[in-house]
Amino acid sequence: MDKVAFPYVNLPKEFTALLKKNTSQLIHPSDVMVHLRSQKALFNVLEHAFSEFDEGHGLEKIFLALGWSSFRDRLASVYVYKTIYGDFPKKTNLTLIEEMKLFEARFLAHSVNSSSRVFLLSLYLKMANLELQTIENNQFFELKIPSEVDQLLNLSQVKSDKIDWLILIVYHLQLGIGEKMLTNCLINGKNFIEIYELLSKNDKELMSRNLLAYGASIEDSELFLFEKV
Repeated sequence: MDKVAFPYVNLPKEFTALLKKNTSQLIHPSDVMVHLRSQKALFNVLEHAFSEFDEGHGLEKIFLALGWSSFRDRLASVYVYKTIYGDFPKKTNLTLIEEMKLFEARFLAHSVNSSSRVFLLSLYLKMANLELQTIENNQFFELKIPSEVDQLLNLSQVKSDKIDWLILIVYHLQLGIGEKMLTNCLINGKNFIEIYELLSKNDKELMSRNLLAYGASIEDSELFLFEKV
């Protein structure tokens, strides 16, 4: 497996702020609108993109009609379209985020209810791949999380409210020491520090750089301030 350096990606902050919350924290649609109205021009674009669902009552009523999950997915498609084509779309298009939904479904069993953290990671990977494909001039280049990570997470029934970080940590540990050794470590109850020390210096540096790149992209430094993930 290739060892790829994750890029910093300038993700839409008003959107990532919502994805970092649990649905239960979005007490009222007006809380969502506050984030989106932080950029007036963008809010106008979104009203236009969602106009097929509008009956003259505005974006907040559309949110109520669609529900958080559907609204979130369609909002993501707007940002993905803008990244691909350089301008905002006239309407939402869920086909642009199909692989993001599949990615989220892979880790549903390990994520707490009402969390969009896996979707947040899928958004980062989608945008990072679009950026890397441009840099590499290769549309088939893909930064992805291999199925081995799913199998390793299945060794535990624990759900994590920071599952995106856990996925990335397991990915890098498996990348560094291999699936077989990591499986043995997890079965034998070794903690993170013990496993981390098995990584080479280069793999430790790659892991640190990539986690920092992801954290900076989603504006989340909590992993580096607290031990628990």
